[in-house]
Amino acid sequence: MLVEPDGALVTGDVVQNKVVPGAAADSGGFTSWLTVLDKLEALKPRSVIPDHSRIGDGSLIAQERAFILDMRSRTLALKKQGLSAADAGKRMTEVFQSAYPEWARNPDWPNLNSIPNFVQRVYAEDR
Repeated sequence: MLVEPDGALVTGDVVQNKVVPGAAADSGGFTSWLTVLDKLEALKPRSVIPDHSRIGDGSLIAQERAFILDMRSRTLALKKQGLSAADAGKRMTEVFQSAYPEWARNPDWPNLNSIPNFVQRVYAEDR
């Protein structure tokens, strides 16, 4: 929901502030999530009001897109190497901690616990 006079975008779970996105298996995936992010960015919000994290500016949309693209790419590389989703989840948790330390320490959400689910969804989406 965009509150136009204020340029405030209420994003629910779609855009968060340094929170690992979680696409439910039965309701979509990261490909469609990226499409939604493109539409939200076109609104050019001044502020983003997420459900589970701190309010931020419109750059949160681009940050979330970059995160999804990066982590999805790294995950797909592990899948291509033949790693199981469970093993890739463990490896990507380590990658996440080193590549996104601020996200890993985010007190707003249990991000470290979210990485295996992120990996599972990427594996399922890549059929």
